[in-house]
This record gives sequence, C-alpha cells and structure tokens, in this order.
Amino acid sequence: MSYKRRGGRREGREPTPKPIGDKCNPACPFFRCSQNALMYTKKYVKGRVITVVMCRLVGDKCIGYNCQYAYCQKRYLLPDGRCSWALRKEEKEEDFLSDLEKEEKEFKRLGKKVKGFDDFY
Repeated sequence: MSYKRRGGRREGREPTPKPIGDKCNPACPFFRCSQNALMYTKKYVKGRVITVVMCRLVGDKCIGYNCQYAYCQKRYLLPDGRCSWALRKEEKEEDFLSDLEKEEKEFKRLGKKVKGFDDFY
C-alpha cells in the first residue's frame, strides 16, 4: 500500500538578479564574497523587515561592488559596479518597442498600397 503525497512538490523558480537601477546589489542571489564573509541579517525599521547584508571581515554593512572580494556568480558584475543583466534587459525592451514602431509604419505603408487592407488593421 502506497500513499500519495498531498500537495506534491512545488517547482522552484530560477532566481533572478536584483539590481538597484543598473547598479549591483549585495542582496542579489548571485552576489558573492570570495572570503565567504557575507552574512544576511534582518533589521526592523518602522515595523518593516529589511534584509541587511553584513560583512564579517569588517563587522559592518557590506559595501557591495566597491569591495575587492566582491564578484557575481553569473559574471554580470561590471568593473564600474553596473549589472550587465539589467543593461541587457533595458536594451531588449527598447528593441521590442522599436520593432513595434517599424511594424506599424510598414502596416500603414501597405494600407496605402493595398485596397481594403485597413479592414484587417
């Protein structure tokens, strides 16, 4: 006799980078310290829980991409502290919008050439 597991196993999601603007964030799941000195703690500010990343070497908040031991597991961290994943994401959004504009212009051009094309557009 075998019993079925109720609820089953939930499928885990892939972690995504969490940059602040286009800068790297030490709370990102891919941010690492080569000295294994990162420590995630929770801080309560005005009733809200905030995750604070602490450095065990210094005993203070992590300075993020300015630290000489900081690196990105997915190699997204650029030398100036920007996240290349965030930059690529912005480029994709711009490309998508420009493609939509090109298609709209093409439809208008075809609408002038083909009679009754406006019915489909």
